[in-house]
Parts: sequence; C-alpha cells; structure tokens
Amino acid sequence: MGNSNSQDLEPTTGETIKEKTGYVDLQDVSSTSEAIPEVDEDQCSEQSEDQLSEDKKFETVMRVVIHSINDITRSTDVGSDVDPFVEVRANHVLLGATRPKTDMTTASVEESFYIKTERNPRSIKLKFHLKDQDHMTDDDLLGHGYFDLAEEDNTMNQTVHLKWKGTEIGTILVSVDFQNLVVM
Repeated sequence: MGNSNSQDLEPTTGETIKEKTGYVDLQDVSSTSEAIPEVDEDQCSEQSEDQLSEDKKFETVMRVVIHSINDITRSTDVGSDVDPFVEVRANHVLLGATRPKTDMTTASVEESFYIKTERNPRSIKLKFHLKDQDHMTDDDLLGHGYFDLAEEDNTMNQTVHLKWKGTEIGTILVSVDFQNLVVM
C-alpha cells in the first residue's frame, strides 16, 4: 500500500474479503472456460501434507474483532464521560479504528478488521490504543494494551488490559481468527 514500514502486512481490500462478513462474493470471481484437471485420489493420499504444501504458496487472512470496551476509569474530558474508540495496529501498522461510542465507559462494539499476510500469524503482535474522541481538539489517548499471538493458545474472547502510565484504566474484549488460503 505504498508504506515501506508495512512489515508484510496489508489490510485486505473489498475485492478480497467483504467488510464484516469475511466471505468472498462468488459473483466477483470471474469464471473460466478452462477444464479443471482431475485429481488422482490414490496418489494424493500417499503424499504427506508437507509434500503437498512444498509447491504451494500460502497467505493468511486474519480477522481481529473488537467485541467491547469495558469499565474505563480514566477521563480526559471535564464535565462529560468519554467518547471511546479503539485503534487497532498489527506490528505497528494501523489497521483501522472502531466508531466512537458517545458518553460511555462500557460499550458493545462488535467491529472487525482484516489483514492479509504471508507471515506466520503467530509472529504478529497486536496493539490497541483506546482514545477519547474530541470534537474541538485532537483525540486523547486514554490507554493502550497488547495482544501477542505467539503467547496465546486461545485467541477467541480474550480480555486485553489497557494501561495508562502503569495503571489499569479498563479492558477490551477481542477475538482473533485465521484462515489460510492457497495462492494459485
């Protein structure tokens, strides 16, 4: 995407994965008149998975879901509650941000972000910036938290603790799932 600092991560486009669904629209796939070669099932059953994947290139589509923002204790606004939203980063690459929630310290979010990578998804470190939307000035950073996929066996419905200057200021609930795709 023109960013030399992308570290092999690219947000997926609408052509590859439809926003919020994670499914490819079959109408977008062009049809071909070429015959599909038949597969010798006996030969395939004798080959190991490693041998089958040696000549194949894999890409991984990773979905990061922010389920909720919970129990924010830090406020940067005088006289009102925070308008929280979450910026999502993967290996320092900004994937996007959730929509702000007006005057809430706990809110359901249910927003997804997709990335495509040729790297092992377990090598990706996620960072979440919780911010307070301000209309008159720049948005304020409330806190941040990390989710290291290499350290987690279960990546579904995980609580990420958010901190500001070493003090916990709230949590977010996230899920991360992967889909390996063979590139032809």
